[in-house]
Amino acid sequence: MNPAWRSLGINYLQYVNISARALRRVLKEDNLLLASRRDQMEIKGSKWSPTKPSDFADLPMITTRVKEAASH
Repeated sequence: MNPAWRSLGINYLQYVNISARALRRVLKEDNLLLASRRDQMEIKGSKWSPTKPSDFADLPMITTRVKEAASH
């Protein structure tokens, strides 16, 4: 028996993203603030020499389509 999301033709990641978006839309204001803090990501990258990493750099903040739509 296939999961319902698979029979709709979407993959698991798409299913989870849709579920998370629906949950965020119904949260009360105080819980929405807590959930939005967990949405932020910080990514660091480094260049590697032949044996070890050398320069560490912060990568620019990732803006998702959901955040872009909310800001407009």
